[in-house]
Amino acid sequence: MKWTIFFLMLFNLPVLNAQSVKWKLERIVQVDNQEVLIDQLNNLYAIRKGEVLKLNQKGEELSRYSNKLIGKEIHVDVTNPMKVVLYSADQMRVIVLDSRLGEIREPINLLKLGYEQITLVATSHSNCLWLYDPINFKLIRLTENLEEERTSLSLSQMLRLQLYPTDLVEVNNKVYLTDPNHGVFEFDVFGNYLRKIPIRNIETLTISDNRLFYRNDEQLVAFNLSNSNSENVELEIASLNTFSVNRDRIVVPTPTSAIIYQALR
Repeated sequence: MKWTIFFLMLFNLPVLNAQSVKWKLERIVQVDNQEVLIDQLNNLYAIRKGEVLKLNQKGEELSRYSNKLIGKEIHVDVTNPMKVVLYSADQMRVIVLDSRLGEIREPINLLKLGYEQITLVATSHSNCLWLYDPINFKLIRLTENLEEERTSLSLSQMLRLQLYPTDLVEVNNKVYLTDPNHGVFEFDVFGNYLRKIPIRNIETLTISDNRLFYRNDEQLVAFNLSNSNSENVELEIASLNTFSVNRDRIVVPTPTSAIIYQALR
């Protein structure tokens, strides 16, 4: 056993904690949706064709945003509840909303800014944005005035990998990029590469409370970004397809509802 733990630590693989996190069913909110997200203030965002609904944790509607650009492929980033970012890769347009889901500015047309292709967009601190350029394999940070502040080196050349990232997020002054074929890549806020987290098949990044949540078959797992330990998250649910997490809540959407679990501390 000692040798097993030694080799796991040697190769920087996650060690699975035998004890699982305890969660209880808090409530079920009835809402039609394609996807449901939860922010750090326990607000829910029900995303469906043509609109985004913001609800409180009781399921009461707070506000809504309607736009024909919102379709099945829209990406919504609620990392910062004061600045919700919507991105349509097909349209190459970024929509930035305030806490009441009102447009902070005119939609940003990345084609008009001179970008040939941008597949991923994420909110960043100080009202900035991160972009991923798949042609040059670079991370780009735009200022509030939409000027390039930082540009990384070619990630493909630096990592010696052919990358096809599927999600991008900035959390706690770190930037994370996931490629299901290779793992999760961590960068600092200057776009400098820090490390690779060797967990594959993660398409959507869910990071909260310094933990990376991902699905391993039907089991939800929480990977600690500080010590690389992992533990199972036990939920009383038959199947788990998509989910959203904050500090002490997990939301599992169904086509007609959002099932909310609360952590037992």
